[in-house]
Amino acid sequence: MSINENLSEEQILDVLFEAADKLPEETVAIRRLDLRMTLRGLTSSKVDGIRERCMVRKTVKGRTEEKVDSETFNALLISEATAKLEVKGLELNGWGDPRIISRLKLSGGEQAVRRMLLAGELDAVGDKVLELSGFGVELADVKN
Repeated sequence: MSINENLSEEQILDVLFEAADKLPEETVAIRRLDLRMTLRGLTSSKVDGIRERCMVRKTVKGRTEEKVDSETFNALLISEATAKLEVKGLELNGWGDPRIISRLKLSGGEQAVRRMLLAGELDAVGDKVLELSGFGVELADVKN
């Protein structure tokens, strides 16, 4: 949409709000598993909540140290961001699909992600979720 269009203030704001509500998506494949997943970007509050759940705190010499458990963080990101999961043409209801978790006797989608993906795949897909969520985006300089 170009600036030249004759839009009312309300129409311009409608376009802005529609764009803000539409989360970016991208489909990625894990060839080893013949698996395709459509990932959706996450809001900052969702990423912050996941990061907080993965925070490991320990007290060393009276000082509390905090560290994010990166494997759990990536698994939760992937589980939360997966909008569509397909294996060899079979559509599943995300990583928490009962056909996955009951068969593997898991408690939820995050455990399924950790069980199914290799360490490098977990990192790569987690990085893709963060990219779709706006991390690493370069801002354009505004010049007068």
